[in-house]
Amino acid sequence: MLSQAVASTSRCRFKRSSRLLNNVITSLSSQTNNAMMNKKSYFSIARNTVNCDDVLYHSCEHMSKEYRNGSSYVQRRWMGKYRHSHKDGLNEPTKEQMLREEYEKDSPPPKISDLKTADDMDFYDPLTEDSEAPGFDENYYYPKSSGTPKDSDYMNNEVSTGLSTNVYGEDNLERLETEAARQKAVRDELDSRTGRLWTDPYEISDDDWGSMKTLDDLPDWSPEICSRVSLERVKLFQGGVPTLDELAQMSLPASSPSHPALGDPKPYLKERKKTYEKLVYDEVSKIADKKIGKILSLNDFNDKQDAIDDLFEFVHEKLSSKKPEANSRSSGKAGALHNPKAEKHNDKLDVWASQHDFGQTVEKALEKYLRNVNKNEKEKSTKSEVTNDSSENSDDYKDHSEPIFMDILKGKGCTLDENGIPSLIHPLKPHPKDGPGRMIEEWELAANQKTKRIMCRSCMKEIAEILSNSTNNNAAGYRILVKGERGVGKTTTLAAIVSSARVSGHIVLYLPDGDRLRKLGFYNEPNKHREGFFDLPVLTQEVCGDLLHSHISDLEGLVASQETLQTFLSHDHHLKLAKELNISENKEDDNDHESASLSDIPLATLLDIGNKSKSLSAACYGAVVHTLMNQTTKPFTIVADSFNCYYDHGHYFHQKYDPKAKKPIPLHKITLFQPILDAIGIEKRDDGSFVTKTPIPFYHGGIVAGLTESHAVKREFTSNLIEKALSSDVKVVHVPQFSPVEVDHVIANFELIGIGRLRFDRGEIAMNEEEVAFLRMVSGGVGQQLLDSCIG
Repeated sequence: MLSQAVASTSRCRFKRSSRLLNNVITSLSSQTNNAMMNKKSYFSIARNTVNCDDVLYHSCEHMSKEYRNGSSYVQRRWMGKYRHSHKDGLNEPTKEQMLREEYEKDSPPPKISDLKTADDMDFYDPLTEDSEAPGFDENYYYPKSSGTPKDSDYMNNEVSTGLSTNVYGEDNLERLETEAARQKAVRDELDSRTGRLWTDPYEISDDDWGSMKTLDDLPDWSPEICSRVSLERVKLFQGGVPTLDELAQMSLPASSPSHPALGDPKPYLKERKKTYEKLVYDEVSKIADKKIGKILSLNDFNDKQDAIDDLFEFVHEKLSSKKPEANSRSSGKAGALHNPKAEKHNDKLDVWASQHDFGQTVEKALEKYLRNVNKNEKEKSTKSEVTNDSSENSDDYKDHSEPIFMDILKGKGCTLDENGIPSLIHPLKPHPKDGPGRMIEEWELAANQKTKRIMCRSCMKEIAEILSNSTNNNAAGYRILVKGERGVGKTTTLAAIVSSARVSGHIVLYLPDGDRLRKLGFYNEPNKHREGFFDLPVLTQEVCGDLLHSHISDLEGLVASQETLQTFLSHDHHLKLAKELNISENKEDDNDHESASLSDIPLATLLDIGNKSKSLSAACYGAVVHTLMNQTTKPFTIVADSFNCYYDHGHYFHQKYDPKAKKPIPLHKITLFQPILDAIGIEKRDDGSFVTKTPIPFYHGGIVAGLTESHAVKREFTSNLIEKALSSDVKVVHVPQFSPVEVDHVIANFELIGIGRLRFDRGEIAMNEEEVAFLRMVSGGVGQQLLDSCIG
């Protein structure tokens, strides 16, 4: 321990050794009871480190003879090995160790001046070095030209903060000063840079770490501390939650195209070409705006034509040779990076300028620019209102629409449950393992708990258009499959559709967690009335309660027919149901009279009984869903998230299906899942193959199913499901990553509701283009990753 502490101290440079000396002295003194030490001997440690970078680091000049020759044996250690390990019983001494000990007794240990090779280190011990012994030459380390530094030299401010001729000598002082000046220039240049990699807004300073502040010490969040930019950027829907018709008619920005590696590359290539043409058009407009005035002032047509030809050559040459200023990122004196008034250079243009068709693109952009100018001139002649900036007429390239946020908590009749979830998206719950419900994490972390916002996107609009047209035209049942990468917002999309559909008057059977339903059913039992089917009493009881909780008022006037009751309820079910309804009957009477007396049971009553009785839950659930799918009074929509989990390997077994209980029960043979899977029209066989079949029709409604990428579902099953959906009449809707415009609005919304570091930065991140670009880059436009990046 002693030699380790001394060796580690000797490796420190002088500017750090003065800060650690007292700690080292205290540590050494506590381990050596009889050692006679003073501060002067320890200042030699720091003194040796100044000029001995290429020499063996050694320790004290003076060590007490009483310490070296004391009665108590002290283990001596060198190069990580104990010299007399056998004396402490670590192992038996070897012949080599015994010879080494005899050699040490007869000859003194070597001095540092005697070291010639690396093998000599085996016999050198820095703790036994004595400056007064023969062989120790102080001038070897401190030449006479520089003078031996005194202890006081290391304590004055000149040595600790600057350079001293007493330590380094006059010959090296100029070189060291030059090197220090160069390093200072580099640090100053790096400090002048801004943006990510140079400044980190999430960096916690040493003062913050050392402070005793806690979360309770931070100021309370309030809407007054939000920046004006974020307040103006975020647009809220006036009614809280739009109906399906209102959502379908919204003007929303287009989302980013899917990556070409995920499937069809054509949308991505089309978007890239459009971006390329817009970039060239903007640059052409900037250059041509400075010369178009002179061209318009010409009266002769031929002169105008020649001027336009010269303008094209000038623009093409200007764009082809446009390069950033030399060393703008490294000099620290030139370029837009350090000159806010300098024109920003678009590095992407350098890439496009090297393409073979760049000249044709510039020509098309200039023609479009001139047509817009000509259009403006004609409108001016007719005294029409027109803007002076011709660049604003590039409507083919610009999307003026902005995202709109819906506030679910302000929806009609919406309240919060015990988990803080709006009733419009009941029974969605926070998932404990980053599954469905991760979107609720944003609401849980927000400082503003009086709003629950979801950004309306083009994929939501696409789904709303299908539902709205089908409802208004009384068309046949719609089938929609929602897919997308992990974390892009599929669950959020389904939650938005559920809230809009319920506001529009739809009865929605919402199953947000298919992964839990397909494997956590507690127990299953055969259906006594329907041969070959099995029930999950606990889960169907839960589903009955959720549907009743969300639509108890919407179910008024809807009743189950006698034919439906006979299909799903057995004779024992009828008797139990009559008992629950307190209907007095004589068991001697014929069963037809009993069935007739139960034929007018309202659906709300069936759901209430199914929610209270496990034995009747499956029968009541089947009767209610069958009635809703075949009625035309109110639209009925099934929204099922994690839908591909239903096509994965089964988790329910029963001896009545397989005597050996090795084969899982297919989910389309379970009453809870049978109407959902039959509605989509895609079935998985026992051999793992997928087939399409005629779906069960919805007379007034349909099904919206969302896939999951957050659960362990075999990729082959998900791919086959999507393939069969594309080959049938199922509408596949892709949820893409956020576009740059959507990322800007999401960040602004995070500031308004108080998320992470944006809670108290007063718009510093939202108004910083470099910081927003960094968040856009690290998140990739994925909603979950963007939330994680903003939190820290």
